[in-house]
Amino acid sequence: MRGALLILALAAVTLVGWAQTAEDLAAQADAVFQELWATEYTPEAHDALQARLEEAISLYEQALALDEGNVHVLVMLARCYYTLADMFLAEDGDKKAAYIQGQEYGERALRADPAFVQIEEEQGFIEAVRACENLEALYWTYANWARKDEYDKIGAILRGDAPKLEALIMRAAELDEMYLCAGPLRALGAFWGGLPRLPFGTYRLNLERADNYLSQAVEKCPEYLENLRFRIEFYLDHLGADGEAEAQELLQRILDAPLGDYPLYNSRTKLWAQARLED
Repeated sequence: MRGALLILALAAVTLVGWAQTAEDLAAQADAVFQELWATEYTPEAHDALQARLEEAISLYEQALALDEGNVHVLVMLARCYYTLADMFLAEDGDKKAAYIQGQEYGERALRADPAFVQIEEEQGFIEAVRACENLEALYWTYANWARKDEYDKIGAILRGDAPKLEALIMRAAELDEMYLCAGPLRALGAFWGGLPRLPFGTYRLNLERADNYLSQAVEKCPEYLENLRFRIEFYLDHLGADGEAEAQELLQRILDAPLGDYPLYNSRTKLWAQARLED
């Protein structure tokens, strides 16, 4: 009997040793994501890279099941779902669903702060955003929400999404405009350059603002090649022939640039530039 109890006790100790905490799982997920982020993208590696990202998502979701208020895990899930949709998914329905999931995780990260919840209840979402200090939650909530709204721009404006999106990314820029190599500036340029052409209203295509933010992004962080791509797509393409010379110059800069510290996204941007030149 004592021998059997000893075996059970040893088994229990072993199982406890095997049990992983939320922190353990999050650390594993972080390592997988950072490995992916530091990997060059090629079409041949697409499926393998997507599988690694989905592995990170699974680990983060396991961590979240153990600690549902873990802000780091929520933010990284928002970032991972954005990356999954932006880099790997092909079908519009799948991409939109991933952006929706990413937005939900981002908003949960924002509302994990009791102060955010209190201000939102008393003064509304925009005022809560303006007082928020969580840069990454702001940025990745915006990123997913904005990309989701690309599938229904007019509907998004009618729903009143635009002021909320502007508040999110403006607050991110106030906290650190150089996050992710001028990410908030890049996003602001895409925001104003991606709105529909409307005859009136605050939230419509504004090329002056798009030019301002995207020129800053290119000037301050040219090594992140998506800054150059966004200037082409969200400003110069609107100019037609008047923007062609600068667009060609930026495309060549993208092709000539090293992968640098951003191999995953820079390699994908190079492939985009090459395809664009070949069209």
